[in-house]
Amino acid sequence: MTSVRLILHQLWALRGVLLCAALVATVAVLAARCDYLGSMLDLREKLYAASVARETELRDKLSEAARALELANGATSALSELAEACMEREAEARADFAARTAIMTNVKPRPRTDAEAQEVVDDATRHAAAARLNRPW
Repeated sequence: MTSVRLILHQLWALRGVLLCAALVATVAVLAARCDYLGSMLDLREKLYAASVARETELRDKLSEAARALELANGATSALSELAEACMEREAEARADFAARTAIMTNVKPRPRTDAEAQEVVDDATRHAAAARLNRPW
């Protein structure tokens, strides 16, 4: 029992030193924790800055893609209109060909009468008039 009392008495005498040691240990632990939290905060700030930069980059690329899509849609629309106009011209050409074919199949050559020979112009004049009428616009 006396040994326990002796130990307790010595501890009581060293209480100030032990208290200081405990405080120093607590401060050291808190300092280490603050340093750790500071480094984590720095890392978080760096990651946030990187994510903001990436977000800005992605927004720029998205707006660029939207412009490219708008341009592609415009080109597609223009090509569609050109294709429709081409189809209309082809339909007109087919109708004109059918009309010319119908006219040419119904032609029946016959000899000219004397009255026609005197009143109707000669071939050279008719060809010149037809060439003038059929010239490009």
